[in-house]
Amino acid sequence: MVSYKFEHHFKIVAITACLLLVSASVWAQSTGQPKAEIRGKILLDSIWNPVVYISHIPTFYDMYTMSNSMIIAESPLDEEGNFHFLTSFLPEKDNLYRLHISKKGAPAASLIIGGKDENHLFFIANNESEIFINNESPDNPVSRFKIEGYRPNDDLHSIDDFITSSENIINPPVSKEFVSRTINEKLRIMADTSSHPIVSLYALYQSNFEATYLENQLFIENYLKKWEDEESTYFQSIRSRFVQEKSSNLYLYFIIGLVFFVMGIVIQQYIFRIRKRNRAQLQTLSIQERKIFQLIQSGKSNKEISEEYNIGLSTVKTHVSNIYTKLNIKSRKEAIDF
Repeated sequence: MVSYKFEHHFKIVAITACLLLVSASVWAQSTGQPKAEIRGKILLDSIWNPVVYISHIPTFYDMYTMSNSMIIAESPLDEEGNFHFLTSFLPEKDNLYRLHISKKGAPAASLIIGGKDENHLFFIANNESEIFINNESPDNPVSRFKIEGYRPNDDLHSIDDFITSSENIINPPVSKEFVSRTINEKLRIMADTSSHPIVSLYALYQSNFEATYLENQLFIENYLKKWEDEESTYFQSIRSRFVQEKSSNLYLYFIIGLVFFVMGIVIQQYIFRIRKRNRAQLQTLSIQERKIFQLIQSGKSNKEISEEYNIGLSTVKTHVSNIYTKLNIKSRKEAIDF
């Protein structure tokens, strides 16, 4: 009887212990791994819809375009401004996304660029990201915000902060062109030193690299070679633009070269005809006139020519007049340039 009770109690204790171990294991797993989500708190005034949207940005050239097809998720804001997205539906690799809000009466797919009513921000995420976003004031919905939880976003927005702080330089006064060149140079350094592909490419994109392509062609070629194994749509789009830019420049060089080649032929033919005409006109001069013409071209005056050939000054003037008529010129300068 005692043995039976002991066995019964032992089974209960063993089962309880197993359940506790399983519960502890599940709890450890759930607490040991970060929860994949994008959540936050956005304070809004009454002009905004209490809904937050997330759009997928496939290339950097789509950052400031908007359509309903780009919106991949939405979350209502509760009374305190909290929102929440699970990120398990996102791709495994990092991508660029846009979080935005819309004004009341405006379509969900509306974008405001610049100003205190700017309604969007960009962030990097994957299907395991845990990200928290909140704004600092309802007067600046997303232009002043904090984003925490995933390090690449710190680097991404440090680029924006650098651009903003540099553009606001007012003391000492600096020319806008100089500031722009300095900013672009610093952004290229950021692009070259960043180890995260999207952050790196974002810095390059912000450096206005297409407009300064000719000036920084070698840098861009080396940069793309460095990331040649990166096959994301972000790099594919930049590579295609680079190839187009390079091809268009080669075409431009070809056209310029062709124009100069044709101009060279035309000028050469023109000079040839002028010289041929001049030679024909020189043949009309007498031997004495040719001698006098040579002295005119060497800069001699009528008096000097008279003394050179021991002829009268009036005779020299007659020869000079005949030379001008036969060569169709009107002055000594034209004679020298002939």
